[in-house]
Amino acid sequence: MPEHEPDQDWTREDAVESLSQLAQSGAGIPVGSHRDDDALAPRVMVVDDDHGFRTMVRSWLVEEGVDVVAEAPDGPEAVARAAQTHPDVVLMDLRMPKMDGIEAASRILATDADTQIILLSAYGDASLKQAAQEAGVYCYLIKDCPPSVLWRTIRFAWTLKLSLQHRGRAAAGA
Repeated sequence: MPEHEPDQDWTREDAVESLSQLAQSGAGIPVGSHRDDDALAPRVMVVDDDHGFRTMVRSWLVEEGVDVVAEAPDGPEAVARAAQTHPDVVLMDLRMPKMDGIEAASRILATDADTQIILLSAYGDASLKQAAQEAGVYCYLIKDCPPSVLWRTIRFAWTLKLSLQHRGRAAAGA
């Protein structure tokens, strides 16, 4: 984990690296002390061209208490729905018709940089992971990862979003 003095500002990259290392360690999930009533559960959008997979993920998320605010079958619809619903976290397939997940992620992040995007793929290709990182996605996971890994990743991504929002509000009030 990066070493920082308590009064030193962390960059987004520092926070992502720290949370990623914590997620991989299997340690407890830091939920924080966020007090907004609307932040009791992450608001998630599910994007995948496979309707069956999208439905399965949505059902699992709802069982876990997640607020699924939107679904989309492709990149252009994901960009439009993200602009309408402002999800905290987007679970998005990498390979989709019309626009791939990396391009859709770039467009979503261009309008809301605090949205955390988790790309899901059947491909473990290092160049795809690099392209996802360059696009600013939070994490790149293989679709057959254990549900516990996906759940921890969603929670860490949500925690990061809450932290970024809190920091933005604090800076605006200063």
